[in-house]
Amino acid sequence: MNFESRRWSDELYSQVQFTSCHTDSGVTKSTDVQMWRDISLQPDDSYDNKTFTACFGGGTSNGEWTDLGSGMKNVYFQIMKIGGSTFGPQLSVNSVSVDTTQADG
Repeated sequence: MNFESRRWSDELYSQVQFTSCHTDSGVTKSTDVQMWRDISLQPDDSYDNKTFTACFGGGTSNGEWTDLGSGMKNVYFQIMKIGGSTFGPQLSVNSVSVDTTQADG
Protein backbone atom coordinates (compact mmCIF):
# COMPACT_ATOMS: atom_id res chain seq x y z
CA MET A 1 0.00 0.00 0.00
CA ASN A 2 1.84 3.04 1.36
CA PHE A 3 0.45 5.46 -1.25
CA GLU A 4 0.42 9.01 0.14
CA SER A 5 -0.98 12.01 -1.73
CA ARG A 6 0.82 15.29 -2.12
CA ARG A 7 0.46 17.73 0.81
CA TRP A 8 -1.79 20.81 1.02
CA SER A 9 -2.87 23.44 3.55
CA ASP A 10 -6.31 23.02 5.02
CA GLU A 11 -9.12 25.32 6.16
CA LEU A 12 -10.95 23.12 8.73
CA TYR A 13 -12.51 21.02 5.95
CA SER A 14 -11.26 18.73 3.21
CA GLN A 15 -13.17 16.65 0.70
CA VAL A 16 -11.44 13.96 -1.35
CA GLN A 17 -13.19 12.64 -4.49
CA PHE A 18 -12.30 9.57 -6.51
CA THR A 19 -14.02 9.06 -9.87
CA SER A 20 -14.00 5.75 -11.73
CA CYS A 21 -11.95 3.31 -9.62
CA HIS A 22 -10.61 -0.02 -10.87
CA THR A 23 -8.37 -2.73 -9.51
CA ASP A 24 -6.18 -5.17 -11.37
CA SER A 25 -8.20 -8.04 -9.87
CA GLY A 26 -11.49 -6.65 -11.21
CA VAL A 27 -13.27 -8.12 -8.18
CA THR A 28 -12.41 -5.58 -5.48
CA LYS A 29 -15.11 -2.94 -4.93
CA SER A 30 -13.80 -0.80 -2.03
CA THR A 31 -10.85 1.23 -0.90
CA ASP A 32 -10.15 2.84 2.49
CA VAL A 33 -8.85 6.41 2.55
CA GLN A 34 -7.49 8.11 5.67
CA MET A 35 -6.58 11.76 6.27
CA TRP A 36 -3.29 12.65 7.97
CA ARG A 37 -1.23 15.66 9.00
CA ASP A 38 2.49 15.38 8.34
CA ILE A 39 4.50 16.40 11.42
CA SER A 40 8.29 16.66 11.10
CA LEU A 41 10.30 14.39 13.39
CA GLN A 42 7.15 13.05 15.11
CA PRO A 43 4.41 10.52 14.31
CA ASP A 44 1.80 12.03 11.98
CA ASP A 45 -1.69 12.88 13.30
CA SER A 46 -4.42 10.64 11.87
CA TYR A 47 -8.08 11.47 11.24
CA ASP A 48 -11.11 9.41 10.22
CA ASN A 49 -10.88 6.55 7.75
CA LYS A 50 -13.50 6.56 4.93
CA THR A 51 -14.44 3.58 2.76
CA PHE A 52 -15.02 4.47 -0.90
CA THR A 53 -17.29 2.16 -2.91
CA ALA A 54 -19.30 4.36 -5.31
CA CYS A 55 -16.30 5.05 -7.55
CA PHE A 56 -16.20 1.38 -8.58
CA GLY A 57 -18.36 1.03 -11.68
CA GLY A 58 -17.66 4.54 -12.98
CA GLY A 59 -19.23 6.64 -10.21
CA THR A 60 -17.72 9.14 -7.76
CA SER A 61 -16.89 8.54 -4.09
CA ASN A 62 -16.60 11.44 -1.65
CA GLY A 63 -14.95 11.57 1.74
CA GLU A 64 -15.33 14.64 3.92
CA TRP A 65 -13.24 15.54 6.96
CA THR A 66 -14.58 18.41 9.07
CA ASP A 67 -12.51 17.97 12.24
CA LEU A 68 -9.25 19.39 10.90
CA GLY A 69 -7.49 22.33 12.55
CA SER A 70 -7.65 25.87 11.15
CA GLY A 71 -4.72 26.74 8.91
CA MET A 72 -3.30 23.22 9.19
CA LYS A 73 -0.39 22.60 6.85
CA ASN A 74 0.92 19.38 5.32
CA VAL A 75 -2.42 17.57 5.19
CA TYR A 76 -2.51 14.44 3.00
CA PHE A 77 -4.55 11.32 2.39
CA GLN A 78 -3.32 7.76 2.29
CA ILE A 79 -4.79 4.61 0.76
CA MET A 80 -4.99 2.28 3.75
CA LYS A 81 -6.73 -0.78 2.27
CA ILE A 82 -7.99 -2.03 -1.08
CA GLY A 83 -10.84 -4.51 -0.82
CA GLY A 84 -10.32 -4.71 2.94
CA SER A 85 -6.70 -5.83 2.56
CA THR A 86 -3.41 -4.04 3.18
CA PHE A 87 -1.79 -6.05 0.37
CA GLY A 88 -2.97 -7.53 -2.89
CA PRO A 89 -4.76 -5.65 -5.66
CA GLN A 90 -3.54 -2.40 -7.16
CA LEU A 91 -5.91 0.56 -7.41
CA SER A 92 -6.31 2.86 -10.42
CA VAL A 93 -8.45 6.00 -10.25
CA ASN A 94 -9.37 8.08 -13.33
CA SER A 95 -9.77 11.35 -11.42
CA VAL A 96 -8.75 12.47 -7.92
CA SER A 97 -9.66 15.88 -6.53
CA VAL A 98 -9.34 17.67 -3.20
CA ASP A 99 -11.65 20.50 -2.16
CA THR A 100 -10.89 22.57 0.97
CA THR A 101 -13.96 24.83 0.73
CA GLN A 102 -17.17 23.63 2.38
CA ALA A 103 -19.29 26.38 0.75
CA ASP A 104 -20.36 24.27 -2.22
CA GLY A 105 -24.06 24.43 -1.38
